[in-house]
Amino acid sequence: MAIERERIPAVVVLMLILVGSVVIYLLLVPPPVAYRLLGINNSTSHVSSIPYGEYYTNINTYVGSNSNPVNTTYTIGTFGVDYPLLNSTVFNKTSVSIGSSILGSSSYDINFNASQQSVYFIKIRVQSVSGTPELSFSLNGHKFFSTLPANNETIQEKIPISGSGKNILSVTDSLNGFALTQSFTLSSIEIIKESGKNNLYSVPINVLTFSGVGDYSLSYIPIGYGGLNVSINNQVISSINYGNDSQTTVNIPSIVVSKAISSSNLSSSSVILPILFNVAFQPAENVSYEIADASLNYKIPYIAENSPTLYYSVNATTGNYLLTFYVNSVITKGNVYFYFTPSGENLTMPANTVSSGENVLLIPSSYLGSSPSNGNYSGTVKISSNGLIIPRYLSLKAVAG
Repeated sequence: MAIERERIPAVVVLMLILVGSVVIYLLLVPPPVAYRLLGINNSTSHVSSIPYGEYYTNINTYVGSNSNPVNTTYTIGTFGVDYPLLNSTVFNKTSVSIGSSILGSSSYDINFNASQQSVYFIKIRVQSVSGTPELSFSLNGHKFFSTLPANNETIQEKIPISGSGKNILSVTDSLNGFALTQSFTLSSIEIIKESGKNNLYSVPINVLTFSGVGDYSLSYIPIGYGGLNVSINNQVISSINYGNDSQTTVNIPSIVVSKAISSSNLSSSSVILPILFNVAFQPAENVSYEIADASLNYKIPYIAENSPTLYYSVNATTGNYLLTFYVNSVITKGNVYFYFTPSGENLTMPANTVSSGENVLLIPSSYLGSSPSNGNYSGTVKISSNGLIIPRYLSLKAVAG
């Protein structure tokens, strides 16, 4: 018998081919292009938009040099750190016998007040068991644990406290299987309250580093007694078992530095990298410490002279221009020099005026050029210093009036 097959119209086949081609094309083209084709605005910018005719450029290198190693200190401060778990017994009872029979179960009830800021546990020690009874814990009539106890067994369970106020905790013996009576004897019943403050002190520190070059260390004075772990970016770099109340310096392993750089998501071509160190102090159980004079230290080695030359193009005007030199950090104080071509003009920012943040100078148009091309002054500016400066950007803007 012949089987009749349904025919697919040619126009449907053509449409499927077209759709498939578009999908393949979108998968192959660069993501930004694909987003625009799909009408998705997914473009992001890390630099604020610059008005037309002005000039702005990021500077991803240092300016100047240092002939001798330089020590930079990032202060953390002085603070206390405590272990959070401070246990106390809020109820204690010894020698409790509970039995059940075919007539029903029996319980031992405990009344206690709870605080919502604390955690509570019940801890029992089973001395002996007769038969195979079921032992269960209930809070305010709601069972949250059950088991078949054994001789000389210790059981500890968290009590599901949902709020503050009075509570009734019941330890119940229920008949299990076919028996007339079953029972167990507890050598002790305890309710343990667990409370405290915070289990560690952690502080983030942003450090400007020359692509990881240099030595990093952590200094602090641990005032206290007992165990203390010190970690950076979740890696323990120091453990002590006692407090010596004296200055402690711990070198930060290179693997911690390299991981911090790799997670900074910055271009590998950048000479200056701001990296993040999360420094944490955590004491052992029931121990309190005061961490005094804590700081992260960065020892920068000898660095050769560097004088970057930047190309600029800015709208031509007969008035003045505002030059903004933004500085991330001043490692070593010194003058900052600007040499413009083709004008051949020199400009100096004195060392005592150069600081972190915006450094602004007003310059005449003659510094940028004398004969504009296509309405713009274009040229280069060489930046140098007899100190060691870490800049972020340089901008030029015509001043109205």
